Amino acid sequence: MKWVAAVMACVVVGCASAQVPPVAPTQPVAASADAPKPFDTSDQLLDALQRATDGLHDFRANVIYDRLDAITEDRERRIGRIVLQQDEKGARRFAITFDQFIDAAGHASPQPQRFTFADGWLVEFDDARKQSIERQLVPEGTKLDPLRLGEGPLPLPVGQKADDVRRRFTVSLAPAPDAPLLKRLEGVQGLVLVPRKGSGVDEDFEEVRVWYDLRTFAPVGVVAKLKGGDTKTVLLRDVAVNAGLDEATAKLLQTTVPEGWQRDVRPWRKSPA
Repeated sequence: MKWVAAVMACVVVGCASAQVPPVAPTQPVAASADAPKPFDTSDQLLDALQRATDGLHDFRANVIYDRLDAITEDRERRIGRIVLQQDEKGARRFAITFDQFIDAAGHASPQPQRFTFADGWLVEFDDARKQSIERQLVPEGTKLDPLRLGEGPLPLPVGQKADDVRRRFTVSLAPAPDAPLLKRLEGVQGLVLVPRKGSGVDEDFEEVRVWYDLRTFAPVGVVAKLKGGDTKTVLLRDVAVNAGLDEATAKLLQTTVPEGWQRDVRPWRKSPA
């Protein structure tokens, strides 16, 4: 489903680009003495990941999102949070907020962006201008997973079914991460996911690599290579799975637009054949 550019244009395309220096050292995911050993095959890791998230009901993490333009070598980096909540029927609500942008000199400036997905609608909130854009991404009553690999605005695989991943990708074990943003990760193992032809994965994706913490099986690092050479890198820190959501965090999942705001509502329309 090709809604990446339309939905997140100002995040992944339209934000001001800059030559960004390396981020400050991050807290690594330490490999403890009793940490599970790496798996021998990608199938073993996929099955373990599904078992670990079968009872998923909430997920939250701090996120650093990095995009590198292959032609200009401009890099844009944003820092924020992601929150996911899943009910007993598997329906998901998802929010991502970006609070800071890092410029070429390494200075962080507040440039808030907030997106919330629920019940087939994605709402973009502009708190500064008191405006919203509300996009219905699927027909009424249709279920959509905003984090399904190859469909969502960011490649953040949380709670994916193993057989679904196998149907849509060829899967193999990944080497240790070497992206500057991820190279300090330890105690992790990754997968290389190459979209199968006709699988429904966004055609812009060439390959996605995902690394998981072997103690918790939570995703902690993602590198998505796009056709044309651009690269998206995501680092997740302070990941919490099924730890509950406090009032302030749960509030991020609300799609209600405050009274008095200017609203741009865009119902779902079938694409021309």
